[in-house]
Amino acid sequence: YNSNAPFYDTEIKEWVPLGTFWSGDWTAPEGEIYVQTTGRDRLEILSQSIFSSSQVYQNKTLYDLAKVVLEDAGIKEEEYWIDTELQEFLIPYAYFEPVSHREALRKITEAGLGQCYCDRNGLIRLEGYSYLQSKTEPDIVITRDDYFKKDNPNNYMQMANYIEVETQPLRPAPTEEVYRSNEPISINAGETISITAYYNAEPCIEPVASIEGVGSIAEVTYYSWGADVKVTSSTAGEFELVINAKPLKIQGAEKIVAKDDDSIRENGRIKYTFPKNPLVQTRQQAQKIADNLLAYFKDPRRDLTVEWRGNPALLLGDRVRIVDEYGGEDFFVTQQNIEYDGGLKVSMEGRKADVERY
Repeated sequence: YNSNAPFYDTEIKEWVPLGTFWSGDWTAPEGEIYVQTTGRDRLEILSQSIFSSSQVYQNKTLYDLAKVVLEDAGIKEEEYWIDTELQEFLIPYAYFEPVSHREALRKITEAGLGQCYCDRNGLIRLEGYSYLQSKTEPDIVITRDDYFKKDNPNNYMQMANYIEVETQPLRPAPTEEVYRSNEPISINAGETISITAYYNAEPCIEPVASIEGVGSIAEVTYYSWGADVKVTSSTAGEFELVINAKPLKIQGAEKIVAKDDDSIRENGRIKYTFPKNPLVQTRQQAQKIADNLLAYFKDPRRDLTVEWRGNPALLLGDRVRIVDEYGGEDFFVTQQNIEYDGGLKVSMEGRKADVERY
C-alpha cells in the first residue's frame, strides 16, 4: 500500500516469486551494458549428479524410494515434498542402474503416473496421479476480456483406446556361482590381498564369498553388482575366490490391457504401450496405470493453448476456468511462458479437467 498516494489513488502491490534458480556461466559482451546467464532449478542440477546406490531395496514404496534418491542427492527434507499417495505402491525388489538423480526421480514418478517439478519456492514436488483430480474448484477464471488468443485443438495424435502395460517383476533366481577367480591367486605368508569382484549377473542378493585353497576372508563388503574382499593367509600358497548369490531376474512378466470398446468402434483401435519401467512389478500397479491412462486418452481431447494478460501468482497444476460465449471449461496448468517488456503477456498450456461445460 502506497501511503503517500492521494486517498483517491490508492495502490496495492503484491510480489510473488517466479522461481529459485542457480546461475551458470556468465557472459559479459565487451562494449555492452548487460551481462547474461542461465538459471537452473534444482531438478536441472540433479541431472548433473549420479545416483549409484549399489543396493537392492526390498519391499519399499515409491515414497520411500523417492526419499532415498533425494537424500542421496543432498536435498534437505524441507526442500522437497512427496505426495503420500506414492505410499500405495509397494515395490518387491527395486534396483537402479547408475543414472542421474533426476532420471531416478523420473522413473519413480512415471511408475506412480504422477508429476515431478520445482515450484516457485524451489521446492521439489512429487505428486501422485490423484493430486490434481482432488482440485474441484478453479483457482482463477479467465474471460474473453483477459485473453488475446485461445485454441482448443483436437489432439487425435494423443488419443489411445487400447492401453498395454507390461510388468517387470524382479524375482530371485536359485543360488548360483556368480563369481570365480579367472586363475589361482598367489599369496605370501602374512600378506593381505584386496580384490574387487564383479558378478557375472546383476543385481544379486544374499551373496556369500568363500576361499578355495589357502587363506581366509578377513573383510568383505557386498554390493548388488559385486564385492570388495580382503583375503589374508598365514601360509604361502594359492587360492581362488568364489561368490555364490541369488541373481534378480525378470520372471513372469505380464502384459496388462485396458480398452474401451465404444471408442474402438468409433475411432478404430489406437494402441499405446506404456514404457517398460523396472518399478512397475505387480499386476495391481500395472492395471491402475492402464485404467487411468485409458480414462484420460480414450476420447479425442481438446486441451488448451491461450495467450492472455497473465497472472504471475498462477502456478503449475492450478485449475483455471476459461469462459467464452459457449460457456466455461476447466483445465490444469501444465506450462507457462511469461514475458514482460513493459507489459505482461503469458502463453499458457493446460490439460483438460474431467468436467463438462458449465
